[in-house]
Amino acid sequence: MIGRARERLRHWADEHREWIIIGVALPAGTVAGALERARSWFRPSSQPSDHGERVRRIQADVSRYAEAREAGEPWAQKPLRTDRKGAASLNVRMSDKSASHTVNMSDLTNILALDEARGVIRVEPFVTVGDAASYLDSRGLQLEATIEMKDATLGGLVMALGMTTHSHVCGLVHDTVTAYEIVTAKGELLRVTADNEHADLFRALPWSHGTLGLLVALEMRVIAASSHVRLAYRPFYSLDAYAAEYERLARSDKPPHFIEVLIFGKDRAVLMEGYLATAAEVRNGELPVNAVDKAHKPLFYKHVESMLELGEGQRREELIPMLDYLMRHDRSMCMCLAQILPTANEAWFRYTMGWMLPPNMTFLKGTRPDAERENTIRKQVWQEFAFPAERFAEMVARAHDELEIYPLLAYPCKVIDHGGMVRAPGNHGSPYCGEPQTAAFLDLGIYGMPQRIKDGDERFDTVTRVRRFEERVRSLGGFLHTYCDVFSTETEFLQMFDHSLWREMRTRYGADGVFPTIYDKVRPEMDPLQFLDEERSWSANGSGTKTQRDPTCSEYPSSSPSSS
Repeated sequence: MIGRARERLRHWADEHREWIIIGVALPAGTVAGALERARSWFRPSSQPSDHGERVRRIQADVSRYAEAREAGEPWAQKPLRTDRKGAASLNVRMSDKSASHTVNMSDLTNILALDEARGVIRVEPFVTVGDAASYLDSRGLQLEATIEMKDATLGGLVMALGMTTHSHVCGLVHDTVTAYEIVTAKGELLRVTADNEHADLFRALPWSHGTLGLLVALEMRVIAASSHVRLAYRPFYSLDAYAAEYERLARSDKPPHFIEVLIFGKDRAVLMEGYLATAAEVRNGELPVNAVDKAHKPLFYKHVESMLELGEGQRREELIPMLDYLMRHDRSMCMCLAQILPTANEAWFRYTMGWMLPPNMTFLKGTRPDAERENTIRKQVWQEFAFPAERFAEMVARAHDELEIYPLLAYPCKVIDHGGMVRAPGNHGSPYCGEPQTAAFLDLGIYGMPQRIKDGDERFDTVTRVRRFEERVRSLGGFLHTYCDVFSTETEFLQMFDHSLWREMRTRYGADGVFPTIYDKVRPEMDPLQFLDEERSWSANGSGTKTQRDPTCSEYPSSSPSSS
C-alpha cells in the first residue's frame, strides 16, 4: 500500500515538476543563496593577503594526517579530500565524503594577482568563472579559455575538464595553465611548471581530480578582449552541410575566434562564428547590439533557434557585449533548463521571474530525493563527449538514432597530447615522445529527456544506449566529460583514459592510497550498472531496444564530406 502511494506521488511529481520548480525550488533556492550571502557579510572573509597563512594551515593539516597515517592511527587511514560540499559542485553527482578525512580549503576563493606584462592571473582554486570573468572584463581582458557557467570553479576545471568555443585555438582550459601550486600527501608545497623539476607532474595534473595533491593556487593565461563580440549566425538544413562547414572553419589557417554549433534536429542547426569586434565596428552602430545575458532576454539557445527562420544561405550578424557572450549559456544551464523548466523562455516568466535564473544548483542537489536521482540516470541524459572532429556527422546521427534529444551543443576543440590522461588517437599506452601532439576534436553535449520517454515509453533502455554511445566514443580514441554521470566500468574507464603517467606520479609523490583514485571520485553515488539487467529483460520480452546497431555499421556517415 505504501509502495503504491509512493509510486503515485512520484508520478505526480514527474508530471508537475515544472510547477514544483517554479513554486518551490526557484524561490527557495533564491532565498538560500541570499541567506548564504548575508552570512558572509557577518563573518570574516578571506583576503588575498592572507593566502600564505591559509596554505600553511592546509600544510599543517596534511602533515598531521601524514604523520598519523604512518603511525597507523585509524582516523588517518581514511582517504584525503577537500571539505567542499558535494552539493556545491556543478556535476550531477552528490559526493559522499563521510568516509574521508577532509581538509579545510573552502575559503580559497580569492583572485591573488594579475600580471598584465606576463599575461597571467594567479587565483585560488575556488575562484569562480563568473568572478574571474567580471574582474578581467573591467580591465579589458579575459581568460584565454572561459567556459559559460558562472559558478564553475577554475580549480575544478583545470583538475578535471573545461573547454570553450575558443578551444579550437587555445586547447582545453588546463592548456592555459602556466603554474600549479600543490600541497602533496606529505604536506610539502610545490610550484609545478612545465619546465622545472616537477615537469612530469605538470603533465599529469590535468584530469587528475585532486588525486595527486591538493591544489592551492594556479596561474592561467589571459588575453586582450574587445568590448563586444561580432557574432554571425548561419542556419543549415542538412547534417552533411553543417558538419562540412564546421570542419572547414575549425581547420582554417585563420579560424573565427569563437565557433559553436547548436543542433535543433538532425538536419536543422545554426552555426555561429564569433569575432573580436573592432572599436570602429562598435562605434559606427551599423550592427544591432544584443545584451543576451539580461534577465528579460530570450534564453540564448532560443534566440539562436529563431535564426532557423532566416532560410538557406542566409546570415545575420549582431554585436554582443563580451561578458554577455562569455556567460551566454549560464541562465539556461547550457540548455539543461529546457528539460526541467520549459516555461523559462516565456515572456511573462522572463519579465517577472527571470532574475532568479539559473536555479540554485547547490539547493537543488542538496534537496534532491533518491527517486529523482534515479530519474536523472534512467529517464534523462546529462552527457558530454569529445571525439575526432571528422566523426561529427556520424556521432550526431548516432545521437539522433539512440536518444533523439535536442538541442545538442557542439564545440570544436584542440586536444594537446602531453602524455597525460588524454592522448591523441592511437597513442594510448604509448611512451610520451617528448613533444606534444595535437588532434582536432569535436565536443558534443547531450542534455535532456529522450523523445521516446517524453512520448510515454516507460521501458526505454537509457543506460544501455548511453553505454553504447560511450563505447563508440572510446573506440574512436575519444573521451567523456567526467562531470557527467560515468556509466563505464572501471576497466572501461581505464581503457578510455591513459593512467600510465598518473600511476608514476602517484608513486613519486606519495599519493597512492592517500588520495582516492580518479574512478572512485567520478563514479556516480548511485550505480547505473544496476539497471542493465532490467533493461536487458525489456529487450528479451520484446520491449525497449528492438535492434542494436553494430558500432561499425556503414549506415552512419564515417566522416563529414570535407574529410572523406
